[in-house]
Amino acid sequence: MLSKERFAWVWLTALAVVFALYFTYISVNADAVAGMHMGQRIGLLAIALGSLGVIALLTTLFGRHREEDGTPTPIDERDRRIEARASVYAYYVLMAGIILVGCVMPFTTGGWTIVHATLLAIAAAECVHATLVIHGYRRGGHV
Repeated sequence: MLSKERFAWVWLTALAVVFALYFTYISVNADAVAGMHMGQRIGLLAIALGSLGVIALLTTLFGRHREEDGTPTPIDERDRRIEARASVYAYYVLMAGIILVGCVMPFTTGGWTIVHATLLAIAAAECVHATLVIHGYRRGGHV
């Protein structure tokens, strides 16, 4: 398994687990979360996003050490095509979510609901990107 595919698998799993836990906690404990101060809410969000940052950093560092000779694999045309295809579709998902958040939601909701919807749009776009990277490497040379 290539390091880019391995990173995509770890990233997709981390996104699914961290955001599932975060949104489940917020949904189940809606009254407790509503009573939190701004700093506590930001702290809760920082724990979720910080854990994703740590996972990405560790995966990148350990991925470098797992190469056979210690040098990173050069990026070829196939890697560029897989990344471009995944980025295009992830961008479409992100734009759809951000248009909803920026153009529709301000007229109906506000505050942390918009923050959470934005976070969900970003997470969905990242999941689409990681899934398409995995799919691209699993398909072989036909991208």
